[in-house]
This record gives sequence, C-alpha cells and structure tokens, in this order.
Amino acid sequence: MRFRRSMLFPSWRSAAPFAGLGLAFAGLAAGVGLSACTDAGAGEIARGMEMTDLVAYWGVRGQDAEGNNYIRPAVRFRLTNRNSEPVQYVQVMSVFRRESAPEEAWGTGYLHSVSEAALAPGEATAEHTLRADSNYLSKGSPQRMFDNALWEDVEVEMFVRVGASTWVSQGKTVALRRLGPPGVEKYLEPIDEEPIYGHRPSKADPEGSPESDSRK
Repeated sequence: MRFRRSMLFPSWRSAAPFAGLGLAFAGLAAGVGLSACTDAGAGEIARGMEMTDLVAYWGVRGQDAEGNNYIRPAVRFRLTNRNSEPVQYVQVMSVFRRESAPEEAWGTGYLHSVSEAALAPGEATAEHTLRADSNYLSKGSPQRMFDNALWEDVEVEMFVRVGASTWVSQGKTVALRRLGPPGVEKYLEPIDEEPIYGHRPSKADPEGSPESDSRK
C-alpha cells in the first residue's frame, strides 16, 4: 500500500509536546468521502450485515533509514450475513480518527471484497484485518510509545457497502494500547515492500537524545 499523500507533524527535534519520547504523527490527513451511488435495496442489505469479533490495536510498521520506528493502528473483524438471501459484492472500509480531531479522517483501510463467493444467510466471513495508512513514529522503541503522557488514542469506525449502496456504519471502537491483537504475542514483522515516507527536521533537540531502540 502506497501513500497518496503524507503529512508530517513536528517531532521531538522541533520541541514538540512529545519531546523525550520523540513521538510524532505521520500519515494521511485528507478527509474521507463516504458518499456513493444510492440503491435503497442494497442499503437495506448492507444494514443486514453484522460485524463481530471487532478489535483494534497497533502493529509495528518498520524502521526507516534514520532509525525512526513506525507503528500504525489495525482492526480485526468478521462479517455475518443476517439477511434472508445470499449476499455478494460486500466491501468494508475503516476510518481512523485521532482523539484531538474526532471529525477528521487521519487514516483509512479498505477491503474490496469480504468473500470470493456469495455469503449464505447466517454465514460468517473469515477473519479480516485492515491497517491504517497513517503512522505514529518515534526514535524510541515501539513499546514505549504508549507510555507518553500526551499519547493520543485512535478511534476506528467501520463501514460496509453492498453493491451500489451507500456506506453504512457498523460501529466504532478505540485501538487498544498494545502491539498486536489480544491472544497473540506479536503482531507482524515489518513489511519490507511497503515504503515509509517522511523526514525529521534537522533542528537540534533541546531535550537531549532519545533512548536507543531496544530492538538493537
């Protein structure tokens, strides 16, 4: 997944509120349009889809050439067809929002189809995961980012669309302050083929050097 646009916020080197830990934001800041061609019948079908096993958390994205560690929120879920007929062409979108800007989309994830075949009535999909295209970054280790007093939680809202329906909200949840989903010890290894964009301002850090990455 490539960034269409990247927006970098001040880091510890520019005396941001996250000085010391070196936490900053980098990612998508564009608004997300939720409009689509309306089909009333498809909209009713979309509202008949039930999202279950919904949980959001954080995953390690990787490290760039300057030694910045990146983490991003992710959400895991299943969909069940509660309609009386089989359903196909089901798409899912996740919209991630920071608590300081609850009306703005900070990042998104998108799934083109939840199943290759039509879902029978009462049938549930396999487990799916959507990952935001925005990141938090820090010179410190990923695990330490949650310890910052000015950490901003991220809420994710889930949307479902069936065929030509509008996007129908399936509810919201807040990303847990942990790396990886509940029930596992580790989320993912960094994804090497996904480039990370960003640079850190060159202004000297007034608070001193950050901690070394514990993975080194």
